[in-house]
Amino acid sequence: MYRIAVFLVCAFEFSFGKNILILSGVPSPSHSIWIRPLATALAADGHNVTVVSPDIEKKPPVNLTYVHLETLYSEMYNTSQRDNLQFFEMADEGPLKMLSFLDEFTIIMCKASIRSVGFKHLMDYPKDFKFDLFMSDYMIGPCLASLLIYRFGSPPYIPVAPYNALATSAPLIGSYAYSASIPNHSFDVPLKMSFLERVQNFFYDSYEELRKDTYLYPETDAIIRSVFPNAPSARELQSNIKLLFINNNPLIQYKEPMMPNVIPVGGMQIRPPKPLPDDLNRIVSKAKNGFILFSLGSNARSDLLGPDRIRCVMTAMKAFPQFQFLWKFESDESKLPMAVPENVFIRAWMPQNDLLGHPNIKLFMTHSGLLSTQEAIWNGVPILGFPLFADQFRNINYCSSIGVAQRQSIQRCNAQELIETIRELTGNPSYNAKMKRLSQLVQDQPETPLQRAVWWVNWVLRNPDVSVLQSSVMQMGWMQKYLIDVFLFIVLSTVLIALLIIIFSMKVIKQLGKSSTKQKRQ
Repeated sequence: MYRIAVFLVCAFEFSFGKNILILSGVPSPSHSIWIRPLATALAADGHNVTVVSPDIEKKPPVNLTYVHLETLYSEMYNTSQRDNLQFFEMADEGPLKMLSFLDEFTIIMCKASIRSVGFKHLMDYPKDFKFDLFMSDYMIGPCLASLLIYRFGSPPYIPVAPYNALATSAPLIGSYAYSASIPNHSFDVPLKMSFLERVQNFFYDSYEELRKDTYLYPETDAIIRSVFPNAPSARELQSNIKLLFINNNPLIQYKEPMMPNVIPVGGMQIRPPKPLPDDLNRIVSKAKNGFILFSLGSNARSDLLGPDRIRCVMTAMKAFPQFQFLWKFESDESKLPMAVPENVFIRAWMPQNDLLGHPNIKLFMTHSGLLSTQEAIWNGVPILGFPLFADQFRNINYCSSIGVAQRQSIQRCNAQELIETIRELTGNPSYNAKMKRLSQLVQDQPETPLQRAVWWVNWVLRNPDVSVLQSSVMQMGWMQKYLIDVFLFIVLSTVLIALLIIIFSMKVIKQLGKSSTKQKRQ
């Protein structure tokens, strides 16, 4: 099948489309959900798109081919990794541990990818086969992306990320970490940081960048050499970057200056709501006072909350019989510690985007993932957030600060506090009014984020040799980039001058003392 796909791609190349390779290597459904609309749109635009991913479509549309990295999910949830993925405990872990884990995780996933059948099929493509463009979810790290770049002759490269923290793109395009004003994506603090928090934030930002130099890229280069002994370093392989797509919209997050080759495509995954399945449609249509959706996303499972937390959530839901609750709960009712209240409907999967677009929805209870947050804002639905790890803290902190959300802890669930928060969000009309206004602002764009992404992809395909948008920062080291060498020079120079002044003053004073003593003797 793979050989047939390669033949078809080669045949189509001579007709009208360009060959585009997309790496969506993070074993998390949300990452695939974000990039899939772009792959589909490019295929519909006439290009021949190959997506390398742990998540695949069984019946992809015309011009779209999937290469399955079948080893990634099994590696992610095997015995040795399971302890690192306790999602309901991650909120209590510090930024240093999370930042280290993210880098280590990308190396583990790269090694697992190399063992996959899908990777071997890519290596079996004709030696002279070229892709016209390579795109990669850079949150999977530089390792697997660099291997594919080398294998297919260094095509023009567009890194992409379903993430909104611009500082994470620093190794690729030289983005800055604005430690004084923007919390690190793993640091759970408000935008207005105290002096001590800014000191901590500077340390975390510096640690994140330096760890790339001291751990991630050296480990990556070792893996690359084990596969391709004559390959250059990952940084060299990734030098042909034309643009960077990031899931960013300044209206709904902290404001950060962007490099000229950064294209914000925040909310690229959002689409018009589709009709609901029959069972859900009957339920939400009968909800006279509206319904509330509760989902913890694609990684954290509600059925792993534990009996006490599940009981806490259901107790709070039961206190609002006027509302219908829909809970994305991955197990059947036999696993529950109490009977399901009459106003609660559980289902293993919920069409989240379609439910958020339904006119009867009143509130979204969420883990505060970026995609979920964007979809709620786009549809004007107030948020009750339960952040668990990484960027989820900054997402809910920002939404709370502008009056469209409230935050609670699912780890230390308190039924009475949860009841009061739900009552505040559904009873105070200001949350709904502010969110509706924010929704209007976000939707007021000259084109959709997906249309913007497709246009810029075609721009790169029309101008593959253009590199004028790349920043000269990429030629600088970390110390030069942040003027650490300049500050050290100023401090050392100041200290040296001060020492010289002190030494000179002491000599003058000593000389004056000698002269005074001599005059007294005379």
